[in-house]
Amino acid sequence: MSYMFKAPSGPVAGAIAQQITARGYAVLEDYVSPEDLRGAQDFVARAVCANGGEYAGFTGTKDLGGTFLAGLPDDPNFIALCRGIYESAVGRPAPEVGFYQILRCLAGGGARTHSMRFHFDSYVLTALIPITMPDHGSPGRLIIHPNTRALRRSYLVNLVDKVLVDNPLAQKLLTRAYNRGSRRVIRLSLKPGSLYFFWGYRSLHTNEPCDSDAIRATALLHYVDPHAGSRFKQVLRRR
Repeated sequence: MSYMFKAPSGPVAGAIAQQITARGYAVLEDYVSPEDLRGAQDFVARAVCANGGEYAGFTGTKDLGGTFLAGLPDDPNFIALCRGIYESAVGRPAPEVGFYQILRCLAGGGARTHSMRFHFDSYVLTALIPITMPDHGSPGRLIIHPNTRALRRSYLVNLVDKVLVDNPLAQKLLTRAYNRGSRRVIRLSLKPGSLYFFWGYRSLHTNEPCDSDAIRATALLHYVDPHAGSRFKQVLRRR
């Protein structure tokens, strides 16, 4: 089965890159067709049900057959769009790489475990498509501290950044800023089927939890790891 995705007209990629840098994110409304979205929503509902109403996660596309998510990372229009956004922002050609794709389905008691954990992504650009969002209780918004660091030349510096964030004290301070309504924090309500972009590598981000009887499912496609060639990183992974 093949799926058709919208090809934005005009110099959209450059405008999206500028918008992400200026306000922290950009969005293409209703990027996924209603039919394809319903198919993915049915898949999510079945996956959560099969897991006893708890969190379900999928990495890559091999288990997503029958949904638009299986074909999206190979779609020429989507690839060209992400490549253009990256090149407009970074100022050099994008490497010939694919996407690191995850489908996260938050539900049940585990929904809170997988929420409110601020982090930097390992990839420059993050594309996010909401599949199912809560229709009651906590809205499960995307929380972003936009563009809080630069692209690091060294993987070691990048690693230090992550260690400084991934500890109880830092997480407590970040959550406190969120609870106090800091103006620097973006609280973004997500619309199923729309396509959102942000600089996942540069921006601290997380998601609000959803109620245990609701489902929050999002597809994340990460693009270009700037430290993919780091020998230090490769050594750490082997260990």
